[in-house]
Parts: sequence; C-alpha cells; structure tokens
Amino acid sequence: MKITIIGAGNMGLAMANGLKSAGFEVVLAGRFSGRLEALRGEFNIEIIDKNYDINDKNIILAIKPNALEWFKNIANGKANSIISVLARTSLEQIQAINAINHAICLPNIAAKDRASINPYMASGDIEMIEQILNGFGKAVKFDSKATFDAASIISGCAPAYLALVADAINSAAVRSGLNLSDAQAMTSGLFNSFATLIENRHPALIRDSICSPAGTTIEGVCKLEEAGVRTAFIEAIKASLIKQRG
Repeated sequence: MKITIIGAGNMGLAMANGLKSAGFEVVLAGRFSGRLEALRGEFNIEIIDKNYDINDKNIILAIKPNALEWFKNIANGKANSIISVLARTSLEQIQAINAINHAICLPNIAAKDRASINPYMASGDIEMIEQILNGFGKAVKFDSKATFDAASIISGCAPAYLALVADAINSAAVRSGLNLSDAQAMTSGLFNSFATLIENRHPALIRDSICSPAGTTIEGVCKLEEAGVRTAFIEAIKASLIKQRG
C-alpha cells in the first residue's frame, strides 16, 4: 500500500520510517524545502505547489495545525483515506477534506521503531485505517472526543514527561558513582524492564511487589511522595489536556 505523508517534520519522518520498515511504499510531500530535498533517495518526494491531486491516495497529514486550511484549499479530487496527526484538530475538521475514510490520531515519535501507541477516531473503513496505523505502532480506537483527547495526552505528551524521569534517574546514577555510559545503559535497561512489567500488571501491584517492609525501596518511594511527584504528573496531564482542548 502506498502512503503519502504531508510534512517532513519529526513526527512525519518518524511515521515514514516506521511505515517503510513495515513494507509500505512511502511518499513524503510538502512545499519545497531543503529538509524535504535532503530526503530524496531515501523516500519518494512530491513537491506541492498550488494545486495537489489527492485522488485515490492514502494521506497522513503531519503539518502544523495552522496549515490545515492551506491543505484544504489546494487539495483537489477525492482521497481514499485522510488521517490527521495534527494536535487540537477534530474529526469534523478533517472530514471537510474530500475522502472515503477519515481519521484523527495522535501518535508519538516511537513510530520510527513501530512502537507508537496510536489513539484514534475514525469514520469509514476502520480496518483500513488500523492497517495503516498499525504500520508504525498499535492502533487503539476511541468513540468520543473527550476520551480521545485524554488518550492523546498519554500517547503524544507523556513520553516527554518520562524523558524527564529518565534524565533525573540518569543524573542520580552519575551522582551515585556510575560513569555516564553505565548510567545510560542502566536507565535504558530499567525502562525496557518496566515495559514488560506494566504490560499486564497494575502499577500499584508492581510498586507493592518491590517494596519490602522497612526496606530500601519504600524509603525512596516515600521521598518521591513527599516531593509531590504523583500530583505533579497528574497536574502535567491536566495542563496538557486543557491546552489540547483549546
């Protein structure tokens, strides 16, 4: 299946790499730029000038939200599928573009490694939409904008929160005596280990299984609770959600 990605920013390029590794034929399209031209040879490139033929194409919009009107104005024909990964954009806005299938999705940059979690809302052929989204991760369908918005913060924003956690653990490891290379290896290994634990276990059960009475782990957990880490994460997600809902 051929997928055309409009936009060659970080998110667009991450999806392009993931889809390419999954066996999709990928076309990167956009207005002329040095960044887009530099990708010629790695991907098929289409330069968009004034009018753009969308007939029968499967298109992922990875442009800035304020460029949506630009794309609407230049799109001619009827696409097979239009999938938007634009923040603060509703399914109804995307449905203004002529296509058989429409979807909104907020993935994350782990799409490059086909590891993104992809919440979405859609109309039309759900099986086709999921086939595309599963090409760079795992598709999870939501039926209301409220639940989709909440899920999109977890998928799209929370990786940045976890990056702060990883950076803090890395710094703490160096402070404790590890060299930088070993600290990074341990932190990376920690997150890989935790990914397998969280797959089928509630977070509280993981914590309780590690914390022994009067042990070393519960001392650290108490310090984190004293610092308000739990509340900080809840407030961070709330703030991002407010911004997402505009």
